Parts: sequence; structure tokens; C-alpha cells
Amino acid sequence: MEENTPRGLVKRIPRRFLALCAVDFSARTSYNMARTPILPLFAAALGAGPAMVGLIVAASTITGIFLKAPAGAISDHLGRRRTLLAGAAVFGLMPFFYLLVAHDWQLLPIRLVHGLATAIYGPVVMAAVASIAGERKGELLAWFSLIKIATNSLGGILGGGLIYLLAVGGKPTLGNFHLSYAVIGGVGLVALVIALWLLPHIGEKAHGETRSINEIYKKMVRGLAEMFRNGKILLTSGMEGVQNMTMGVLHAFFPLYVVQQAGLSIVLAGLLWSIITGTSVIAKPLMGRISDRYGRRAPIVAGMILCAVPFALIPLFSSFWILAALSVVFGLGEAFVTTSTAALVADLAQQESLGAAMGVFGTIADTGQALGPIIIGVLLTRIGYLPAFSLLSGFLLAWTGMFVWTGRRA
Repeated sequence: MEENTPRGLVKRIPRRFLALCAVDFSARTSYNMARTPILPLFAAALGAGPAMVGLIVAASTITGIFLKAPAGAISDHLGRRRTLLAGAAVFGLMPFFYLLVAHDWQLLPIRLVHGLATAIYGPVVMAAVASIAGERKGELLAWFSLIKIATNSLGGILGGGLIYLLAVGGKPTLGNFHLSYAVIGGVGLVALVIALWLLPHIGEKAHGETRSINEIYKKMVRGLAEMFRNGKILLTSGMEGVQNMTMGVLHAFFPLYVVQQAGLSIVLAGLLWSIITGTSVIAKPLMGRISDRYGRRAPIVAGMILCAVPFALIPLFSSFWILAALSVVFGLGEAFVTTSTAALVADLAQQESLGAAMGVFGTIADTGQALGPIIIGVLLTRIGYLPAFSLLSGFLLAWTGMFVWTGRRA
């Protein structure tokens, strides 16, 4: 009878799974607090221009582009325990290196190394959860994935609120930014401490065949070649990549626009980012069901339009409430696109090459997120927010038009 009670349910949740949840929550909260809105504002305070801000924000994503594919092979060579510890160490220790930064260019190597954390740690911790879950892999992995989504939203408001409090509501000094990263490092150290305690209980390797890094890259190249031969998969993946360009731009420049152009506080900049990500989190399950019921293409098209329109309108407004409304619409569009593009690629790919297709799909998505802030950063050095954002919005609509046209031809 006890198994049907809440107490019985808690007993059925493996303690090691709860410990991994604690590791992941503290690690990802620390990582997301270090990103938006603090990072671009810190770079700007150091004297970085728009082009440098875009490059700094994109740096950690660039690391992931090259390391996500072979991450499993890396864990096979180093062992899961050491890889998990290495990732947790990066999460816990890297924020303290921000305290040494005195020039904007110094953020680049720090962000590249910080990106190692999610690139290597992410796949390994998911494998650790799978090994602990046993026959309940689907259930526990689904719950575990919520941490990544929730901390992406939570990091914005926590990071913005932290720097706002340290600056006592005024303009942050470099000392305020340094102290904020010390606090963020403290949050990350929690992950490292729990990981050290958890290490003896984590299996050393995943089950199955061990592949070399070279083999992983060869498979990725074969998957890329397959996608270039399949125009539908390439175009659909491009939809995700193009939409991710806008997400990358908002990571880098939305906080700067809100604070420097709209004249709002840093805490509101963090709140607006949390509204975007929070709306997407809440809407994704519903959007996924709509995609399953009514098909993939219509939700993708609707989502791209819902992203493009508010993205272009952002530079026209300085009111928090209007920017919040635009953030909600953009978050809904992001949920439409991301839930439907991955499903459509899975529908289009042949079963035996599904893994390769999805792997390269993710790489294209990351590439878009990295390119967006770099391109817009360069444009902002020559033109203002409105023309730069409008150009990228127009590119989204043009790519969407091509997607619709090819769908009708098919």
C-alpha cells in the first residue's frame, strides 16, 4: 500500500538520481547566471564594442559545435567518473577566473573554456542518469531534462537580480561584476562538491561499443554528407539554425538594448530574458502536441513568423510592458519552431541514419546560435539596432518563404 503514497513514491526515486539532479541544478544555474544578462553587460563595461560582445557571447557555443559530437568518445577514453568530475570542476572553478579579467579580450579564452563544461559534461551526466535509472530511463531522463530548461530561465532573473543588488540599483562597477562572478562560482562549487561525493557510485563506462574520437568524427561527416544530399532535411535544419541566430542575438544584445537604449534596470533585463525562456518552457509541451496532431510544417512556419515579427519590433520600444509582451510572443514562436523542426527531421531521416541526422541537426542549430551575435555585432558597429534586427528578421522570413515554397513543390 505504501507504494501508492507520496512517501512510497519518494522511496522509489534512486538517491543517486536525486544527487545527480542536485549536481545538475547547481551547475547549470551557475552557468546560466554567468551568461545573460551579466556577460554582455560585463563585456560592455570593459569597453567591448558590439562586434567583440557578439564574439564573446558566441565563444562558448563555438566550443560546443566541435566537442558535442565526440563527447561520448572522450568519456570512453577518460572514464565517466573523471569526465563528470572534469565538467563539474569547470562549472565550479571557471567563474572565479572572471575575477581576473581587466580587458574585454580576456573574456574570450575564459568563455571558450567555460563552454567545455556543457559540451563534455552534458552527455556524460545524461549517460550517468540512464545507468542509474535502469528500466525507468524514459521517466527519469524526462524529469532530469526539466532541470536544463528551468535553469535557463532561472539564470536570467537570478543573474540580473544579483548584479542589481550589488550595484544598489545604480550603474555596476567592474568590482560589482567581479563579485557577482564570485557568487556564481560559489553556486558552481556546490556541483563540484556533490560530484566528488557521488563519484564512487557512478559506473565507469556506458554499456555498449566504445568508439574512438576519430570514428565519432567520421560518423558526423557521413551524417553531414547525407544531410546535404537530402534537401528537405537540410532546409528544415536550417530553419532551426536561422531561428537560433535570433536567440543568440538576444543572448548578446537584448540586455544591452534594455539597459543602454531603453534605460531600464539590469534586473528587468534579466526578467525579460526569463520571460522569453520561461514562455518557451511552458509552451513546448502544448506545441509538441499541436505538431503531432496537425503536422510539422504549419507550426514551424507559424513559429518563424512569431519569432521574426517581435524580433524586428524590439528596437522600436522602451516600455518594459511592451518588451515583455514581445518577449512572450517570441517565446511562443521559439517553442513552435524547436519542437517541430526536430520532429520533422526525425520523420524525414531514415531509421538507420537517424542518430547521424539528429547529431548534425544539433550542430547546425549551435552554428546558428554562434553566428547570430557575431554577424549582428559587426552590423551594429555600422548601423543601429532597428536596421540590424530588421535585416535578420527579413532573413528569417525569406528562409521561411523558401521552406513553404519547397513544401508546396513536394
